[in-house]
Amino acid sequence: MIGDICQFLHTAPFEPFVIVTSRGNQYRVPSADHATVNPQGSRVVIWFDDESGVIISGLHIAAVEKEAPQKAKAA
Repeated sequence: MIGDICQFLHTAPFEPFVIVTSRGNQYRVPSADHATVNPQGSRVVIWFDDESGVIISGLHIAAVEKEAPQKAKAA
């Protein structure tokens, strides 16, 4: 899963994605600046806009999903 996250982070143009943990928590990564993988490749750090963050062990990452495209609102 860490490899998938690295691919998402380095894809150009960047597309937002969601990391799902083994507990069912979902963390949206809106830009490449909001997440990084530690040098050992065992953890992911996700930063939120309120300057808080979360560290997720690679063992607890259940899925990495491309964010569903936003549907245009009817006028």
